[in-house]
Amino acid sequence: MRDYFTVYLLILCMFTGTAYSESHHPQDFLKSVEGAKDEGEQIYSHYCANCHAQKPLISLGAPRIGEEADWKIRLKQGFDVLFMHTDEGFNAMPPRGGCFECSDRQLALVLISMVPKEAQKSLLSELRDHKKYK
Repeated sequence: MRDYFTVYLLILCMFTGTAYSESHHPQDFLKSVEGAKDEGEQIYSHYCANCHAQKPLISLGAPRIGEEADWKIRLKQGFDVLFMHTDEGFNAMPPRGGCFECSDRQLALVLISMVPKEAQKSLLSELRDHKKYK
């Protein structure tokens, strides 16, 4: 009986491992959304929503999307600090928010899509001065 269980477990691991490796292609996803009007929002949904949603699946104190109270102090620090925390990781957030394949421009678009609507215009104008994020 134990031998059957071991064989079953090995077969299960072989198929689930193969299915997972074939389903995770971040470069393909990022290429498919590149240049889209809602590129930042799509990347947010794919990589960031678990922790940054209004009701996050993983509640670790991350600022929630569009929530003014969560972003107020962070926005006062300026975009460069926000981006640095995103790039290097901050508290429980991994570097680059877990999107290691994202370009700096894509990370900037995600940040802009996450802040409250009123702050998005000022961040966009601040970004126009940075060649790094273009």
